Amino acid sequence: MNTKEQILDRLDALIAKADEVLSTHEPNPPNIIGFPTLSTEAFSEWQTQTLSYLTNLLGSEQIYVEHFEQGVEEAFKGHVNTGKGIIKAVREDIEGGYLKRIEALVSADIFSDFLEMAEYLLEQGYKDPAASLIGAVLEDGLGKIVSAVGITLKSKEDIASLNHKLADANVYNRLTQKKIQVWKDIRDNADHGKFDEYNGDDVIDMLKGVQAFLEQYL
Repeated sequence: MNTKEQILDRLDALIAKADEVLSTHEPNPPNIIGFPTLSTEAFSEWQTQTLSYLTNLLGSEQIYVEHFEQGVEEAFKGHVNTGKGIIKAVREDIEGGYLKRIEALVSADIFSDFLEMAEYLLEQGYKDPAASLIGAVLEDGLGKIVSAVGITLKSKEDIASLNHKLADANVYNRLTQKKIQVWKDIRDNADHGKFDEYNGDDVIDMLKGVQAFLEQYL
């Protein structure tokens, strides 16, 4: 699972590796200029690992990735210092919660863990706690989607109100709104002890539907 702490730890490791590359610096001989002054092997390893990680983390079109590609091309101190500065900026913005993609990825991993728990409960025959857990994940996910698209949240929101706001804003269509309403009804029945109003297959369908929905919109 990509927790924020794990992401920050990896960025710290890449910053430290940049320092290791810088420590290989050897000036060009007298009257010779233009040749790399750092270990090309160490530079290539660090450059490739960093670019791959930032691309997977942020997406290839994110400005940090573009600046790294443009500014870190050869085994010179200036290029490595540029790359190190970019990694530090990414780290600072992630730690401060300014990169919404990262928050979404972390949330998605957390949701995935809870949905795996719900799947296990279903496999063991516990449809009712599984339905409640899936419903809680859905409600939290809807709240994060609402925030991400800039819709104002009230102090008290539930699946119905969040679903209504997102459909009205055309984030998804009315058919999806109806599906979410069905999942809400199952969750409500589970929370209020109306266990005969749904069966295990309904909860299995709910689990698959919520998984697909969050993968698409979160």
